[in-house]
Amino acid sequence: MVCVGAMAVSSVLTSVLPSALVEESVPAKVETSQVSVDVVPGIAGTKCMKVGAFRTSKTVRYQCKKSARGLRWDIATSKVVDTNSTSIPTTTTTTTTIPPGVMKASCGAGLADCPTETASTVDVGECKISDATPGDVAQGFPRPPRAKPGKQELNVLVIPVRYANNPITEEQLRKEFEREFQNTKTFFERNSYKRVTPFFTLESESQWISVAETSQQFIDARSGDLKRVTQDIVSLIPRQNLRDFDSIFVVAAGGTSYWGGMDQSATYKHSSGDVGSVYFQTGPASNTALQHNLGHTAYYFEDLYLHPYYRTAGQNVFPLKFDAMSSGNDYVAWNRWLAGFLYDSEVTCIQAGGSESIHRLAHFNLNSGKKLTVIPLGFGRAIFIEYNNNAIHIYELNSYIGHGAGPIKTIDTLQNGQTLKYGNFEFTVVALDQTGAYIKVKQ
Repeated sequence: MVCVGAMAVSSVLTSVLPSALVEESVPAKVETSQVSVDVVPGIAGTKCMKVGAFRTSKTVRYQCKKSARGLRWDIATSKVVDTNSTSIPTTTTTTTTIPPGVMKASCGAGLADCPTETASTVDVGECKISDATPGDVAQGFPRPPRAKPGKQELNVLVIPVRYANNPITEEQLRKEFEREFQNTKTFFERNSYKRVTPFFTLESESQWISVAETSQQFIDARSGDLKRVTQDIVSLIPRQNLRDFDSIFVVAAGGTSYWGGMDQSATYKHSSGDVGSVYFQTGPASNTALQHNLGHTAYYFEDLYLHPYYRTAGQNVFPLKFDAMSSGNDYVAWNRWLAGFLYDSEVTCIQAGGSESIHRLAHFNLNSGKKLTVIPLGFGRAIFIEYNNNAIHIYELNSYIGHGAGPIKTIDTLQNGQTLKYGNFEFTVVALDQTGAYIKVKQ
């Protein structure tokens, strides 16, 4: 399969990445907020349910204590004595730091009791959905032979090409790429829970490839054939240990016009031996979209936007929201599992046709807890539930739909208290705690 920034399924390659992929490649900064815990009416002397529980009302903190009348709320504030020995009750407002993207809690400490999780699960292996249309890329298990799921260190080589004596200096180019490298390292730290680290080697100027033509002339002379263009560039690479790297990016030393992509099935001849996982592109460093394109070169993900061949006027180009292989800032939890970022122990597998159940999902960027619920619908098909940035995201895989035609799509997003009915399923967000969401699934 030929994978380019924007492409037809045929051999005709287009030269521009969809703008959303470039604009969204750097995760937006999200500020951590401080909020007060929900207050309740004055409750001193009223009944409570659990000894030791705390609640706050009108800035006064109460604790559930035993009394002659049973369990009752009692003031739990401390006292400070001044120089005149006058006791002055002090009151404080309890604040909670909410992690980025986490919705405000409705249960837990100082709030209502959280729901009880109920089991309706099967062995997680039943949720390792296979791709019904496998190939050099796959949207399921097992991963393609060249993919590197779970590899703790990704070694990435970046080789600049100086076209037609472009005057950019190594210092200028390195400064541009270091910004992209840092953004990508932050992306992997967050998406892999610090389980995977990319290491970038940007070739020094003495190792750059020099081409007498402009990038457009070089491409046109090869009739815009990506595989031929890439092969001719690879044969010019001076370095002799290319196979020591997990991914190779051939980039332009300067330039303003983007063209490029990756043939994920290709193997290229080099004096040091055959190599694969090569991505070719022209244009500035900001167009490298490393988070997206490492999805291709390291994990053999497919593009999750619609390729031009499948688009119709007015159609949403991005049927799957939130994923970096589409228009988002992160990988969805399903792709994280495929990449080996998520462990089997962090996935809940629900039997289709089972009984009503409640499941807790931790926010997918937090280190602990279950982060993905999967409902298998048969070979090549499944429904996924995750708690991503400020929403419960429910999406569906139908891998009988071909690559580039939208095999995975968002069904809907939900907030606390909302219900979605989809086919024979009903999904309700019944509560939120400080870091997770409770989802009721009815079938």
